[in-house]
Amino acid sequence: MRIAIYSDVHGNLTALQTVLADIKKQAPDLIAFAGDLCVMGARPKACLELARAETDIFVYGNTDEAIHTPPQMPEDVTEGQRRHWESFLATAVWTREQLGAENMAWLERLPFSHRIGVTAVSSDDLLITHANPLDVNQMIVPTDAFQEDVLGEVKWPNSEWEIRPLLETTTAGIIAFGHLHVPNVRRWENKILANISSVNLPSDGDSRAKYGLLTWHKGEGWTVEKRLVAYNLHQERELISFIKPPNWQLLLQRMPG
Repeated sequence: MRIAIYSDVHGNLTALQTVLADIKKQAPDLIAFAGDLCVMGARPKACLELARAETDIFVYGNTDEAIHTPPQMPEDVTEGQRRHWESFLATAVWTREQLGAENMAWLERLPFSHRIGVTAVSSDDLLITHANPLDVNQMIVPTDAFQEDVLGEVKWPNSEWEIRPLLETTTAGIIAFGHLHVPNVRRWENKILANISSVNLPSDGDSRAKYGLLTWHKGEGWTVEKRLVAYNLHQERELISFIKPPNWQLLLQRMPG
C-alpha cells in the first residue's frame, strides 16, 4: 500500500496544484490531507474545492478549527499577542466569507484523525493527524541533532516529559503529521514519527512544496519518502499582491522568495 500525505496548504493554490499533479504521477492507493487547508492564503475556496475533488482522506488542523471556532483571547495578553489575535481574527472572517456556508460546514465535519490498518496487528497501523495524537496545537519537533544540522540551531528543544504524554497512549506504529513546516522522520521508542511538512510556508529555508509518500512493505514495515516539488512561487506572490487578503504584506514576508 502506498499513501501520499500532504499538509498545511494555507490557501496557496499554485503550490497545491503542483503537489497534486506530482502525487498523481506516483499513483498512490490513497491520498490524504493532514490539516490547515485555507487560512492565510489568497484563494481559500479554490484550495478547498480542489482538495475535496482530489483527496480521499481528510483531518482538520488548528487553523481549520480556529476559523469556525475562534480561540478566545485571554485578558492578560501582551500587546503583541493582542495584535496577533486581532490579525488572525480578521483573516478568519475574510476566509469564512470566501468559503461560504456549505464549505464551512464541510470543514466543521472533518475528523481529528484517521487510522489505517494494514494487518491485524495494531502496531502496524498508520495514524494520520495534524500535530500529534491528542490535539492540533502541540508540536512534535525534530531531534536537536537534526535541527542543528538542517536549521543551524535548535529552535525547538526536545523535552521527553512534553512528548511522552502525546505519544504513549497511541498503539499505531507510525504517525504522519504536519503542523511544524519542517520535513523529518524520527523514531520514538517503537514508533515512527513522520512529519510530512507543508505545501506552503516552509520553516526550513527550502522554498519547494513538500509532502510525504508512505509505503507499507509486507514483512518489512513502513518507509517514508520525502517529496520536494518546485512550483511557480512568483505567480502565487503576484496573486497575493493583487487579491490582497487581510495581512497580505505579512504573508509575503513569511513566504520564501
